[in-house]
Amino acid sequence: MSDLGLRIVNAAAAFLVAVLSGLGVGSGGLFVIWLTLMGVGATQARGMNLLFFVFSASAAFLFHLKNKRNIDLVLVLYLAAFALLGTFVGGYLGKAIESGLLKRIFGGLLVLSGCYTLFGKKLGKKV
Repeated sequence: MSDLGLRIVNAAAAFLVAVLSGLGVGSGGLFVIWLTLMGVGATQARGMNLLFFVFSASAAFLFHLKNKRNIDLVLVLYLAAFALLGTFVGGYLGKAIESGLLKRIFGGLLVLSGCYTLFGKKLGKKV
């Protein structure tokens, strides 16, 4: 495939992942899988995914605010504080765990997440 063709395919994949992210689908796993299939190293793919998610999640959040969606800002701040803490813990663990094991853990979590999505009971109240 030519360089231009590869760029077009990658742009289309990024667009699709961003659309899924905007819909609230956990598309980060899809993006990491795509990047690794395209030959990007696992560690670099995870880093690129995190940066991609910052932009896509920020855009989706602003879109929902603009359209006056029911967003509990106190809950968002509470969750963001724990996400920040989790980021530091995850970053430390990412350095401490061997790359091959980290790949298997990530794959296992994707499988569990998929199974839960397909077969798990719904938690919380209906909106």
